[in-house]
Amino acid sequence: MAKELEAAGMPVAYVTTLDGLARSVGAPRIVRGKAITNVAGDPNLRPSDEKALRKEIVNKALRALTTPVKESTAFD
Repeated sequence: MAKELEAAGMPVAYVTTLDGLARSVGAPRIVRGKAITNVAGDPNLRPSDEKALRKEIVNKALRALTTPVKESTAFD
């Protein structure tokens, strides 16, 4: 589905901890998340620290969406 969205001009970014799998299916933009069980957060952090972590992950994904790519690219 990502390829169809990209072809239609809508950029796609995957937030995942399984970046190898994302590459194998041809994900155009890969943003590494925190952990398999909590991709976009960490319940062990203080609420303010978790909020900062989530914001960082979302900002990486937004930067990835605005970056043109020709092949699977990981954004750290």
